[in-house]
Amino acid sequence: MWKKGLIFALVLLMIMLVTVTSMAQPNMMEPVLTPATMVYPTDQIMIRFADVTDVTALLSVNQDGYLTTLSGVAGVQLTYVREMSDNWHVVKLPERLAVDEVKQISAELATLENVVHAEPDHIKWALGRAPGEAPEQSPLLVPNDPFFANQWHYGYTPGTAEGLNLPQAWNITTGSASVVVAVIDTGILNHADLAGRTVPGYDFIDDVFVANDGDGRDNNPADPGDWVLANECGAGSPAQPSSWHGTHVAGTIGAATNNGVGVAGVNWNAKILPVRVLGKCGGYTSDIVDGVRWAAGLSVAGVPANPNPAKVLNLSLGGLGSCSSAEQSAFAAVTAAGATVVVAAGNAIADAANYSPASCNNVITVASTNRTGSRAYYSNYGSVVEVSAPGGDTASGATNGVLSTLDGGTTTPANDNAYAYYQGTSMAAPHVAGLASLIVGQNPTYTPAQVLSVLQSSARPFPAGSSCNTSICGSGIVDAYQALITEPPSYNYSTFLPFIIYQQYTPPPPSNPFVNWNFELGRNVGWAEGSSHGYEIVGTSFPGSVTPRSGSWAAWLGGGNNEISLIQQQVTVPAGAPYLTYYHWIASADACGYDFGGVLVNGAVVDVYTLCSSTSTGGWVKHVVNLGSYANQSVMIQIRSENDSSLNSNLFVDDVSFESSAAMNEVGMAKPDAASAAPKN
Repeated sequence: MWKKGLIFALVLLMIMLVTVTSMAQPNMMEPVLTPATMVYPTDQIMIRFADVTDVTALLSVNQDGYLTTLSGVAGVQLTYVREMSDNWHVVKLPERLAVDEVKQISAELATLENVVHAEPDHIKWALGRAPGEAPEQSPLLVPNDPFFANQWHYGYTPGTAEGLNLPQAWNITTGSASVVVAVIDTGILNHADLAGRTVPGYDFIDDVFVANDGDGRDNNPADPGDWVLANECGAGSPAQPSSWHGTHVAGTIGAATNNGVGVAGVNWNAKILPVRVLGKCGGYTSDIVDGVRWAAGLSVAGVPANPNPAKVLNLSLGGLGSCSSAEQSAFAAVTAAGATVVVAAGNAIADAANYSPASCNNVITVASTNRTGSRAYYSNYGSVVEVSAPGGDTASGATNGVLSTLDGGTTTPANDNAYAYYQGTSMAAPHVAGLASLIVGQNPTYTPAQVLSVLQSSARPFPAGSSCNTSICGSGIVDAYQALITEPPSYNYSTFLPFIIYQQYTPPPPSNPFVNWNFELGRNVGWAEGSSHGYEIVGTSFPGSVTPRSGSWAAWLGGGNNEISLIQQQVTVPAGAPYLTYYHWIASADACGYDFGGVLVNGAVVDVYTLCSSTSTGGWVKHVVNLGSYANQSVMIQIRSENDSSLNSNLFVDDVSFESSAAMNEVGMAKPDAASAAPKN
């Protein structure tokens, strides 16, 4: 489920919370109309051009040039705003229009020859609590009077459903200071319980009104407040006090812990990177997209490079509508860069497939549970949800919410080091992001797909009677202790896909220690083979122009979605020839970072490489792995491939042996790569 179906359009936001004030549970059949369930007008469009050589110069001309052409097609005067990342640009309409109108204008712009894509720059909102209410504050803390006892969402007693099971997990690790977690949100406040926990961030809000700090983009991600007056965000919009939402999220991930002050954070040592993208009346998708890219260390036009790239990104935000092209491009890029992205499923009591970024590929979508392990009444749900986590349910009392850092100011910061109970999938997501940062700190080489695999395979089952199940709330409730003791997966999905292992028959070994080294003795001779779909691995039938390197037989690994394939054999590594050598043919239609091949010895990964279109070999290539440390030992050697849920990869293997030297990558005769997308039947 790592790659979810790609769809189009996006709208406002639906992030966070509700408030700590106890309130009546809304009618689940008729949810209250909130920013989470509404589509708000916008006055900006994001455009991606085919030829970007001088687009900026052309668009900056308001009377002549390409901007005039765009305006003519749009039927209104467009104004150039700025360049985004990844060749996207932002233009502004004279006024905010209904999203359907902006979609129509975007569609007209997309017909121009040089326009690759055009889409509304949707407004997102950091709202969700009852209109006009300020969050109820917990009492200020004295240094030696911590509130950890009130953070039920961190604990776990066997037989209950409650929290993250952190006390046991902290006995294994409290986190690594080398890991950075980005909080992409409303910014962050100076709070006693966050002192020393951050690295320099950035304010990506370009619109001065939305920014509410007197200017546009700058290197100050402090939260000046997102309060609004009645009708300030559109006719009929309610007055709202400042939410200090980013500060609450940051406290869950990494509030200073074991310091005798305030609350605890999931990760005691990781650093928090504040990335401000939401302000008054929400925030534009274009700002969020740039913030996501920058947080992971990717370049953004006009913004200094991020010296502290994040390994985990938390987005407790979203909106009604499906994943936009600009968002999807950003999430694919940051995942390829090695960053794990965690997002909130949403608080609209609806299918998360209809919300964004919950429906995007390359993200971990989190639903919210209450203290009994049921779906919190407000939480979105559905097949796009990967896991669930405690997000609170203040309808049954304020203290059943999630307690974290906040501020008592209703508009501007009071700087009073306050704490408050919030509820929402916005509160569930940082529990998962914090746990992901513990996993990455313990296993720095893990890919985002491996982090997801650990989270899912170690999750606690939903308790009997829960309104959650694996069809609508993901694999289970994340469990920090179980995640940190889970056997590391070699690549994607290896911990929970079923296997079919065929019986092995071993005849007397020839001079080559491998029995049936070239597979010419057929199936089930020397080699055991496994496939999560029950495919035959060793055979004589291959797709396209692929033929065995020698003889008539070879091994075909992969070839299906969510497929793990392997061949393995017990063999003694020769002391004088410790270099495992085999020929492989990589044929893939996938992007890099999702499908993998490699070698395991006694279950431990000793070699791993990506299967993707850019690593496709077009023919047989010699691959060598040094097993000198296993010389004279009898070991189980496994050659393996793993595919995720879309875009096939194939790994063909032939002529396995040991050699005395490490002559690498001897390329055989190149042939057309006709098998790049060939599925097995």
